[in-house]
Amino acid sequence: MQYTPIEPKMQVKLHPKNTFTIIMVVGFLYLAYLIFFESGDGMPEIDVDLKDVISYAVLAIEMGGHAVMKVNEEKNLNAAAKGLTDEGKEELLTRADLISNHLILDILQRFPQLQIVSEEKKSEFSEREIEPYRLDNYAVWQSVKEILDKIPSRRLQLSDVRVFVDPLDATQEFTEGLTEYVTVMACIVLDAEPIFGAIYRPFFNETIFGLQGFGVITSDGVRLNPIEDSKTAKKVVVSRSHAGKVKEIVEKVYGDKMNIEPAGGSGYKTLRLVNGTAELYLHTTAIKKWDTCAGDAILRTMGGAMLDLEGQPLRYSSADPLLNKKGLLATVRNPYSYLNKFQGIQIL
Repeated sequence: MQYTPIEPKMQVKLHPKNTFTIIMVVGFLYLAYLIFFESGDGMPEIDVDLKDVISYAVLAIEMGGHAVMKVNEEKNLNAAAKGLTDEGKEELLTRADLISNHLILDILQRFPQLQIVSEEKKSEFSEREIEPYRLDNYAVWQSVKEILDKIPSRRLQLSDVRVFVDPLDATQEFTEGLTEYVTVMACIVLDAEPIFGAIYRPFFNETIFGLQGFGVITSDGVRLNPIEDSKTAKKVVVSRSHAGKVKEIVEKVYGDKMNIEPAGGSGYKTLRLVNGTAELYLHTTAIKKWDTCAGDAILRTMGGAMLDLEGQPLRYSSADPLLNKKGLLATVRNPYSYLNKFQGIQIL
């Protein structure tokens, strides 16, 4: 009988240091499992100070606005149609829109998981192409830092916050050289409500922003309140390119007591309400919510609002459509009183 030797069983000896390492690794894996999977949403909640988000939003639109001016100086807009509006008119897109958008997103995306809603998609520009338009952040920041430092702190869950961005409002007018209408805007939304709005006029170096509970203020530190009714110009500002049937509607309600002025850009028309050179902003066709969000936040802060023409405040949650098809009435005071004047008239 042949003898077959039995090989000795392999024995594993754990060194105390190795044992500790294994325990630590398993512990971290279990902790990651609890955070990312057992929490139900896959990512841990991030706590932020609203003041920080506001600061970056203001820095972003001023950076974008400076780029818009530089593109304008180069006289190389590369304007092209990006599609048709609901009314069948061409919507223009320029290099300025895309470069401004690139710079704004670059700044805001420093907040991980921040939900950003922008008119333009991320551009294909390389960093080398963008660099000539990127201003020194510190210099831009210093221009508004003192004012923003006065804003009170407020802790929020970042997942509850959305930022709406319009990198160049009034593109049509921009291509025509009507730079007085051009604005760059950002708006911060909590749940469905716009709580902060900033509008920058790059060709006039003017910024105003409004925060609920804090007020409306300019980048020069001037606090803004609604102009007295008696000193407000009896004007209705309407779109230059999407006027709809506003003129006949206003004439039915006011006769010759209210003038109508076509103007470009939702941001610009909001500023006309703020400075008292117009009483109403009326829009009877569809409008995107990145056009309205910043102005809506500012008007609400002043005691006014933007209402759709069915009388509802605009909503900006992820569940709400980005296109408002119900028209728009905006004012710094008594929005429902103004809306009542139009009851019984077919507007939409």
